[in-house]
Amino acid sequence: MANPLGHGQEFGGIRTFLHAPYMSDIEKTDADVVVIGVPFDEGTSARPGARYGPRDIREASLISAWARRNGFFYIDGEEWVLRGTRWVDVGDVDVEPMEPGITFGRITEAVRAIRHRNALPVVLGGDHSISFPVIRAYELATLTVVHFDAHLDSYGTPPTADAIPTFVTDHGSWVSAVAQLPSVKIVQIGMRGVANDEHGLRLSRRYGATVVTSEQIHRRGILPALDAVPKSENIYVSLDIDVLDPALAPGTGTVEVGGLTFQQLSDILRAIPSKGRLVGMDLVEVNSYYDSTGVTAQTAVRLIIDLLGAALPTKAAE
Repeated sequence: MANPLGHGQEFGGIRTFLHAPYMSDIEKTDADVVVIGVPFDEGTSARPGARYGPRDIREASLISAWARRNGFFYIDGEEWVLRGTRWVDVGDVDVEPMEPGITFGRITEAVRAIRHRNALPVVLGGDHSISFPVIRAYELATLTVVHFDAHLDSYGTPPTADAIPTFVTDHGSWVSAVAQLPSVKIVQIGMRGVANDEHGLRLSRRYGATVVTSEQIHRRGILPALDAVPKSENIYVSLDIDVLDPALAPGTGTVEVGGLTFQQLSDILRAIPSKGRLVGMDLVEVNSYYDSTGVTAQTAVRLIIDLLGAALPTKAAE
């Protein structure tokens, strides 16, 4: 039977990212990209609602579902990307309410399973605390984590290398836990204004992180950010949507004025794969309860496409 899903019919059926095929069993996936949601916001310190981020990002992606099958075309540069890419959406991690240790264990197990299928995980959050159990799943000899955010997220009592926690208590301390994982280098981009303090900056520097503020990028362009990302064998991108200025992405829990423009962020993301192999990404803190227009979730979809389009090969037209 021919596929009944044609152009203009993307809004029916199960809500998956870009209307990718849904497969509940990760062990049976055969795809280049596997999308998984983590509807968790128990680590939120401000406005709750990021647990609905995976749902809202998927909903926003349906407008571009036809391009998932045919490739995405950038009119600027007349360039096709992601043509021939095989996508699968495996649904959401089963969140255990009030039991973050159990939930975080499930996140790590799911990401490991995706990687065992030689696929690239795209994780939809959820609040930013979920990045720790995701990154913990990698177990690579070297890993550069490129962290986009308005906030350093390096707060809390720093764990020790021989006592790494099974979970973190909030979305402002996951960097402190990731920094203790073996062979991880951290680059932090977009922190700004008065949303951070001296203690957090001191901790980030203690972890060896390089910090590039939004103010630096506004003054000098994106070169400071690109220069901060070293040539790396493996790169993981963790993208908090609040790295964008809230005028462009109001749907998030902890806003701070003075953020990056869409073009600045897109240009940085599209340049990152020139520094090394992208092994995964998460996009977190989308909270559409504070954006009735849906533009925040739609922007999140575009940012995922921009990064993956630069990282993955595209096939020639048949």
